Amino acid sequence: MAKHLFLDLDEVAATHNVEQRVCEATKHPANPVLPVGRLDEWDAVRASVWSVRTVLYDPDDGLFKCWYTGADQERLRWRRMGYSYSEDGIHWIKPKLGLFEFNGSKDNNICLDMLGAVIRDPTEPDPARRFKMVTKDLVGSGPARAAYSPDGIHWTVGPVVDLPALSHGPDIVVLALDEQATDPDRRYILIWQERVPAAKPGPATVRGKFIAYGPSVEKFTSSPDNPFLDPKDGLEQENHFLTLDRYGTGWISVYEFGWYVPNGLGVFGQYAADLRLAVSKDGEHFSRICLTDKVIPRGERGAWDAGFLVIGDRIIVKDDTIYIYYSGQGEDWSLWPPGNYPKEFGGGKSGSVRLTQLGLATLRLDGFTCMQTVDREISGSLETTTLEIEPDTRLNANVAEVIARRSWVDVDVLDAETGEVIPGFSREECVPLAVDNVRAAASWQGGELGACGRRQVRLRFHIHGAARLHAYTLI
Repeated sequence: MAKHLFLDLDEVAATHNVEQRVCEATKHPANPVLPVGRLDEWDAVRASVWSVRTVLYDPDDGLFKCWYTGADQERLRWRRMGYSYSEDGIHWIKPKLGLFEFNGSKDNNICLDMLGAVIRDPTEPDPARRFKMVTKDLVGSGPARAAYSPDGIHWTVGPVVDLPALSHGPDIVVLALDEQATDPDRRYILIWQERVPAAKPGPATVRGKFIAYGPSVEKFTSSPDNPFLDPKDGLEQENHFLTLDRYGTGWISVYEFGWYVPNGLGVFGQYAADLRLAVSKDGEHFSRICLTDKVIPRGERGAWDAGFLVIGDRIIVKDDTIYIYYSGQGEDWSLWPPGNYPKEFGGGKSGSVRLTQLGLATLRLDGFTCMQTVDREISGSLETTTLEIEPDTRLNANVAEVIARRSWVDVDVLDAETGEVIPGFSREECVPLAVDNVRAAASWQGGELGACGRRQVRLRFHIHGAARLHAYTLI
């Protein structure tokens, strides 16, 4: 089975009145999905992915699991790592773990007094190391350390991570396991951020993203091409956190696109951020695509996420749905990030003691990008590069926002050598793809795709009205 996505246009030979777009995820109506604690609890004002980064799905027990940053209402931010779980990714339970004391009680869900990112490693032979972390201390001045757990709840903090860049106060962004890596020294991936010179108005330095690879979570080697994502190369003034995931034959990264609103709040203005998309062939060199398209926008004025968004460290793909978890801050956040508050604000932590909560947005399978007509009214087309097929090959297409006789997709099958439409396989002889389906089966009067009598073909997808083509698959 060969799936073809539109994360880039390398497999598109020609287009007419059609463009690539990044698609906006749908925010869940139950947002924010993870409630903050009571005013007397450790996570009274923050319960979200931030310094603790991870929400994942564990197929071993059929649960979504979340390791999140919590903070109480004190201005000095008593932060820890909390654990929560959910059967559906929407309704979350905070178990009483009895491990760490807060306000004289262990009746809470704190699972570690460190911060960082978590992975589940199904290939690990030692059950005591099924879950792994790269951690940092709460103050943020010590070196990064590896940590291990059998269940993601009971952690053993191990040795200092062998990577000089993480020796002092690392800001950990992603820890990932690449099960498809052919080089054992690139099996584990670590991303962190450091200050780099700014090339735009605003702060003198901004956050650049750095990536390293290793054979374990205890030893990494930095990429020679760091920083791999730098604000100077995009439209944003800042990029803060991001995700990293294999997707199809490449990689995707949902990154925070940040800017300063010149409204008089903060030295440089009020910080704002939404979430946008970058893609990569090798997981090391990324390109931003459709620069002004948002994967998740800020909320409207007055919404819980109207100020700026912070992304977790990965996406989850389950049951034909992509789950994206993010932290939302309202516009009452006024002085973040560090360095953006005036001297008269005084010492202590940056930002505001305001709510920071966990939200969920979803996309359909393969729904990060699509091909659509330029105005979503007229008709257009795209032609693929040459495809190899067999006599039994079938074509499925992921089509959305289709309506019979108004917005649909149909397909010409072309002889790859002559470029001519193969008799019996023209778009006029194609059964219209007019039902929303991630696996819409294409057929013609001449039969299914493999019956066209050619081993090398091109496909010309005709897109009509508001229809979207997200992907196609040869099976």
